[in-house]
Parts: sequence; structure tokens; C-alpha cells
Amino acid sequence: MKSIRFRTRLLLSFWLILIPALCLPAYYIYRTLENDIYKEATANAFTQLEFIHWLLNERPAFDNEQALDKWCEDLGAQLHYRITIIAAGGRVIADSDVNYPNINLLDNHSDREEIIGARKFGQASSIRYSFTIGRNLIYAAKNINTPNAPSGVLRVAIPLSSVETRLAYFGHRFWLILFIMFILTTLLGFFLTRKLEAPILEIIQTATAIGEGKYEKRLDMDAGSEFARLSECINAMTRKIQQDIRMITEQKQELEAVFGGMQEGVMLLDQEGKIKATNDALTWIAKCMPSCVGHRPMEVFLNPEIQEACNQVLMGKDMIKRKIALNNEIVYEVNVVKIPDGGAVVVFHDISELVRLEKVRQDFVANVSHELRTPLTSIKGYAETLLNEKFRTSDQADSFVTTIIKNADQMSNIVNDLLELTKLQQQQRKAVRLSTVNAALCFSSAWETVMPMSNEKGISLDNRLPDSVWVTADEHSLIQVFRNLLDNAIRHSPTDTKITVFAEITQAAATFGVQDEGTGIPLQHQKRIFERFYRVDNERSRASGGTGLGLSICRNAIFGMGGKIWVKSPPDDQLKGSVFYFSLNRAVDFLT
Repeated sequence: MKSIRFRTRLLLSFWLILIPALCLPAYYIYRTLENDIYKEATANAFTQLEFIHWLLNERPAFDNEQALDKWCEDLGAQLHYRITIIAAGGRVIADSDVNYPNINLLDNHSDREEIIGARKFGQASSIRYSFTIGRNLIYAAKNINTPNAPSGVLRVAIPLSSVETRLAYFGHRFWLILFIMFILTTLLGFFLTRKLEAPILEIIQTATAIGEGKYEKRLDMDAGSEFARLSECINAMTRKIQQDIRMITEQKQELEAVFGGMQEGVMLLDQEGKIKATNDALTWIAKCMPSCVGHRPMEVFLNPEIQEACNQVLMGKDMIKRKIALNNEIVYEVNVVKIPDGGAVVVFHDISELVRLEKVRQDFVANVSHELRTPLTSIKGYAETLLNEKFRTSDQADSFVTTIIKNADQMSNIVNDLLELTKLQQQQRKAVRLSTVNAALCFSSAWETVMPMSNEKGISLDNRLPDSVWVTADEHSLIQVFRNLLDNAIRHSPTDTKITVFAEITQAAATFGVQDEGTGIPLQHQKRIFERFYRVDNERSRASGGTGLGLSICRNAIFGMGGKIWVKSPPDDQLKGSVFYFSLNRAVDFLT
């Protein structure tokens, strides 16, 4: 029934109402008409019966039963009725339709309905089929007791053919009219249901379009239509849905933009603890391409701490915070928060830099304390010794004062280098204003500064720089880089050796090199020598007067000018020594 169209179901329902509404009254009218016709025919039969009875009373007495039969036959021929006279015992003594010699062959009529009724009530009637003449007849019977004929029952039988013909005529016309009415009402019902179905189909099509996301679809029905109010409600609902969808879409896009643009990795867990959604940062952290969705955190990160934190939150805890290291290099602060409707949100915040800076701070404090403790201890010891008046007059007092001054100078150099390093780091956070600088002149200024120390150790310079190398840099910072590299090379070079300075110039950049002939730097230390206070040989470095900050200052200065710095030890085709390289962008105005 559900698969049948609405119009068909409506038409069937109409038929279920129409057919009983037409047939039941029609059947009642037909039966009433049939009863009236039969009553009329029966009344006519009794009328004829009375007439024949009157004629029988008006005649003289019959000589015998044969004469009575002859009279009945003649009268029946005139009236076209069957006239029968039955004796008191039920024997037929005269019949207009049966020859007298055959009367004795007729059945006894004492059990006939009309005969029994006539004897009981004086007169009676019945309708039945006569096997004698082969037709349906109306029988009307009456008791007679006249001197002209034997006592018994007079019966008249009138054929029902005319009545049946009349009934058939009325029946055919009646059922024809009923059929025509059924056809007309069916056509009218079909037209009405089709007209009723049209707006319903339009409503269905509109609802289907709305369900498919076509929210611009609208219903347009006449104000007088039965569905006008429904049309207004659907249009209002569609507008509201369209506004809500637009708002939800905008919010979704905003959330996706925020979600995708977050540097923190975020993943959403369902009630079963499986990953439901992630952002790009989490995908990069977990290295799960193409997707982490559908997996458990343990399968993605291979870290039991993360899985345990997620399990605890899924089992009821509101929030858990963990500090977890992945790959022994990156440290994440992992926050797991419970979702009220089930599931959890896991946020990965990269705190590796904070951890590294904390470690650098701790190392820096330790290094500064260590670097300052030695000269301070020396200054304090020598100063306490000089408090003795007798010692102040000795020949060693001057050497003690010299040592105090030397350690004070070392402390001053450390403080100055720290201030310079801090200044360079602040310049990196701001934007350093660079200009066009001749690197060859900067090198000459730096060499003049360190020349007394090189002459003292008998170290010569092999300057292979061109007369002019124009680069984009900060002049003061570039002079300091050259000075620190030259100072570092002189301190760690044996006496009577050579320092070579050269440049490799390309279209875009200039790479400078400062090469010494010292003992070199072991490979395991080369990555860390640019860190603050890092020394390959602490005792030797302090004895040479270094602060441990020179190379760190060089690195920050070069990075601030947009270049890079590195070391190679030993140089190519050499067994000892080191080469410190740094590169800077060439000045645009001087590019050839």
C-alpha cells in the first residue's frame, strides 16, 4: 500500500466511499420497486379472482365436472389466466390449462401454499414456478361454497412474465444510470485528486530540493489555496534553514581556519578512544600520512604516556597535563580535556624551545658563575695578601698587583662580551639596519686592533682579500666579526705561524675565510663551538685570555646581517689548523 501513489490511494478511498453510497440506496430502491410491483401484481390477481368468483356465482349449476372444466378452459382462454378449482381434499376437478382427461394425472394440491392459506384465512397468494406450464406464476386462491359448483378452492394463476419484463426494464435502466453516475463521479474524482495532488507534488519536490541542499527553492501557491499556509510555513522554514546553514558554514570555516592555522597539534578522540579528527600540525607531529583518523594514540605516537593520559580522561577525569618528549629532541606539553558528551580533545604544545632556553639559561648562569669565580677568587686571594703591610713592601707585591689587574681585565672582557652579545641578540629581534660596506676596509680596521698581539707571537698575515668587497652589512658588527675571528686565530696558533684571510665572491654573495695553523678542532666539538662559554680546552682557553664568547658573538652578528657562519677543521689538503667561514649578501649597487 505504501508503494501506491497518493493520487491512486486517494481515488481508491473515494471509490470505497462512493460505491457503498451509490449501491446501497440503489439496492434499497430496486427492492422497494420490486416489492411494489409484486404487490400490484398480487392485488391484480385477487381482483381477477373476485371477478371469476362473481362469474361463477352468476352461472347456472354445472351438469358435471367436465362441464365445469370446459367453462374454466373457455374463460381462461378469454382472460389469458390459468383457472383451477380444487376440491376439499386437494383433488383438482377443473383446470383451464389441462385437458379434462388428464386432470386425474395432476398432483394433489392440498399442500400448496395458497391452498393452505385459503382454507385457513379465506384467501391467500403465493409466487412460484409452475412445472406444468413451465413459467413463474402468481397464485391467488379463495374458498368457494356455491350451489353452482362443488365446494373447495378457486385459484387463479397469472403469469409473471410481464412483471419480470417490467422489473428487468427498470433494473437495466437503473443499473445503467448507476454505472454512468459511477463513471462520472470517478472522472470527477480523478480530476479532483489530480488537482489536489499537484500542490502536494510541488511540496514534495521542494522538500526534496531542500533536503539536497538547494535552499534557494521556494513554493509559490495562490493565497486562496488550501496549501497556502503550508507553503508559507515551508518557505519560512527554508529561509531559516538557509540562514542557519550559512551561519554554521561560516562558523565551520572559521573553526577550520583556526583549527588548521594553529601551531599546536590538536586531535579529537571519540568515545571509544579512536582519533576522530586532527589538524595539520598534529598530522605533521605524528607523521601519519595520509591520515591518523581511526587509529588509537598509541598506534600513532608509540608512547604509552599519551595513551594512558587519554584512557584516564575517557574513564572520567576532566583534564590531564603531561610533559612528554618525542624522538628525544622535541618536548611537548600534552593537555587532554574531557568532552561532556563523550570523547576527549588532546592538544600538543611544542615547548622544546622553552626547555632549550631554560637549559641555556641554566648553563649560562653556571658558565658565567664559573668564568667569574676563577678571576674573583684570584683577585680576592691576592688582595687579601696585599693587606699585609710587610708583604706590600716586598718585591712580589708588584707582581700580585699585576695579576689582580689581569684578572680584573678578564672579568671586564667577559662583561663587555656579554653586553655585546645581548646587544646583538636584541638587534636580531628588531630589524638591523644594513648598509653597503666595503668588507676589505672592515678587515683592515680589525687587523690593526689585533696586530700588537700577533706581533708579540710572531704571527704573520697573508691577506688575499681584494681591495674592495662590497657587501650588505653593519660596519661595526662586521669589524667585530673579523676582530673576534683574528683574535681567536692568534690565541690558538703557535708562535711564528701564519694566518690567511681570503674571499670567494659569487654573483649573489661573498664568502670570507680566516685560516690558522693551530692544532685544529676535533669533529665532535665543531657543532658547539659557537655556543656561549663553550671551550674545547678550558684550561688552555683561559690561559690564552679568551672569554668563551667571541664565536657566539660572531654567530649572532652574522645571523643578524642575513648570513651564515661555519668552521672546517682541518682545511682541505691540511693535517692541522682550522678555517672559519662566513658569508654575506653582496651589495646590489655593486653587482656586475
